[in-house]
Amino acid sequence: MLLTAAGQAILHATVAALVVEGLLRLWRVDDPGERLALRWIAIAAPVLLTTAYLALAPWRASASFVEHWSLFAGAHWNHVRVGGIGLASAASAVCSALGLVLYLRDAVPFLADRLLRSTTENGLRRDHPASVRVRDTLATLPAAGLLPTPTLIVLEHASPVLLCSGVERTSIVVSTGTLDRLDDAALRAALAHELAHLARRDPRTGWQLMAARTLQCFNPVVQIVARQAVQELERRADVDVTIQGLSRGLAEAVHRLSFAADVHSDLALPSDSGHPADRLLASAHRRALDARCQRLLEGALPRSQPHRAWRVGLTGAALAAVLFLVV
Repeated sequence: MLLTAAGQAILHATVAALVVEGLLRLWRVDDPGERLALRWIAIAAPVLLTTAYLALAPWRASASFVEHWSLFAGAHWNHVRVGGIGLASAASAVCSALGLVLYLRDAVPFLADRLLRSTTENGLRRDHPASVRVRDTLATLPAAGLLPTPTLIVLEHASPVLLCSGVERTSIVVSTGTLDRLDDAALRAALAHELAHLARRDPRTGWQLMAARTLQCFNPVVQIVARQAVQELERRADVDVTIQGLSRGLAEAVHRLSFAADVHSDLALPSDSGHPADRLLASAHRRALDARCQRLLEGALPRSQPHRAWRVGLTGAALAAVLFLVV
């Protein structure tokens, strides 16, 4: 029963992710806020819709419904046996294992970063030159409605650290390693990027995404779409910085910090050393980095598109109808 439910959730996530990706391309959605909302539909659909269907319409699993109404029935693949196990069940088990690997791969660093962000006892004094530099730079940036003002924590750490955190009590964590690598313009833009995250309540969204991933830790599609959602958060903060006219400085900060060794930053990318899968992932991230820096250097802003709320609502309603017929 659990394997069947997991398999249906994975199947629903796959359909939802493909539909959302297709609509993003068809509608040429460029606004990261709308892209994030659509990706949330793909993340939420497997847990909300699949659970609702199983609880409210258990007759969907009947032979009559499968034969006469379903658009796609994964259970049919169980007629094909692999080592005495139905193909659908085997695929569900393999995909669940893959989902767990993808979840742990990101959950462990996520929690480690949050632990780092909560470490305040090693912060430098307010009158330390590094603390003064960061505080003076923050004073030149608009507060963006942030109340209370985020706590500043400057760590004496050779590796680059640049993070924001907090839902109610917000903070920005910077290391001397970051300050050594960024000139004043790049530091100002990078701090503006972190303030944009805080103004948008992105740390809260990060926790919500991780909660969704934890709830569906067996679902590899949700793990992948959640990663894409994080990129939309970064793009949205980049847009806010671009509107402030600081995009070139942010491009410089992204370039310098992303290639630094042992970096802890929202601007960072994984290294290309280690396992071949890590190198492949890093290569894809670096191509994304190049595209991101190019957008920043061009000062590109998303196209304004009407009917955003209608498109998001229509997508959710259409998926609810389609997935009801996917068993």
